[in-house]
Amino acid sequence: MNAFNNHFPKLESLLAGYSTVRRASVQPYHHAEYIKRHPDYQYDPSDLIIRESLLEHVGMLPVIAIYFHPYLETDVDLGKVLQLLAVHDIGEVTTGDIPVFKKQGDEGEQERLAALALLHPNYHQLYQEYTEIETSEAKFAKSIDKLAPDLYDVLTDREINCVRLARFTDNQPHEIPNLIRKHKSPYMEWNPFLKEFHDGLIERLGEIYGDKN
Repeated sequence: MNAFNNHFPKLESLLAGYSTVRRASVQPYHHAEYIKRHPDYQYDPSDLIIRESLLEHVGMLPVIAIYFHPYLETDVDLGKVLQLLAVHDIGEVTTGDIPVFKKQGDEGEQERLAALALLHPNYHQLYQEYTEIETSEAKFAKSIDKLAPDLYDVLTDREINCVRLARFTDNQPHEIPNLIRKHKSPYMEWNPFLKEFHDGLIERLGEIYGDKN
C-alpha cells in the first residue's frame, strides 16, 4: 500500500496536468465535431473547447513519428524517439504552453527546470538528449514536435487561424509562413524527406494565408 499511497497522488496530478493544460493550437477534429452539434458556434480564441490539450499534443506525436519513420533513410531508433516524445513537453504541466514564435530564452529555461523537477532522475539524461538535439533520435523527435502544429493549421479553417494567430502570436497570418521557415525549418535540415515534407506544408500555408515573400 505504501507504493500506492506515496505515488498515486503524484501520478494523478501529472495526468491532470497533461489533460487540463491547453495549447494555443486549434484541434480541428474537435472543432468539426462541435460544429455538428452546435452549428451556430462562433470561434473565440479564449474558448478552451476546441483548443488542443497538452495530452493530445503529446499523444499525436508518436502517431506522426511512426508514420514518417520508414521514409527517413536514416538509422533512427524509433523506440528511443517515442521515449523522447513522451517526456519532451512535461515541463509545460507547470509552465503552460508558450507559442514557439513568442518563447524567450528564460522561458525555455524555466520549462527545462520544471521538467527536471517532475521527472525521476533516471530520466533526466533522456530529457537532456532531447533538448541538446545532437542524436538522430533527438533530431527526429524535435522535427515531429515542430511540424505537428503546422499540420493542424493546414487542417483548420482559415478564419479561425487568422483570429488565433493574431491573439496568441501577435502576427498576421501572411507573416506565419516566413516565421515558420525561420523558427522551424532548421530542425528539418538533417533529413531530406522531412525537409521536403515540411517545405510542402509551408507552401500550403502560404497558399492559405497569402505568403508574401
